[in-house]
Amino acid sequence: MAAYRSEALEFRGIRLNLLWVPGKGDVSRMPTGHGIYAEVHWPTRSLRIGESQAVRARNLSYIRWANKHFEGTHSPKEAQRRGQIVELVKAWGSKGLEHYLISNDPRPADRELRVECEKFLHEWARQQTEYVNLNTQRGYRTVN
Repeated sequence: MAAYRSEALEFRGIRLNLLWVPGKGDVSRMPTGHGIYAEVHWPTRSLRIGESQAVRARNLSYIRWANKHFEGTHSPKEAQRRGQIVELVKAWGSKGLEHYLISNDPRPADRELRVECEKFLHEWARQQTEYVNLNTQRGYRTVN
């Protein structure tokens, strides 16, 4: 099975794993704590990058969210959402979607550093040509 991304990046000394292999994304093996992650939808080669203080729970919630859109069981307000990601999950649900841990380095336990790392990766995603970039976030909050 071929890996589609062999590039390794660093941000402020934090190693970022961008080696994503189809069939090897596994939410159940993600840490329960903080992390930076990628969601890859292999059939459309679409990519979304995110950060969370609870990376496994965040990705499991995305799977449920995607499947609710696919099944048409979301609330009316949520069902009216639009955008690339929403259209993708309405068509596919979580089928073909895999989740990969980019980093769970201990330093990004600090949310500000995690968000800075996410910004760096969003810029990388805008420049790369291997995946359809679904990262549309332009504003970043460092405080919830």
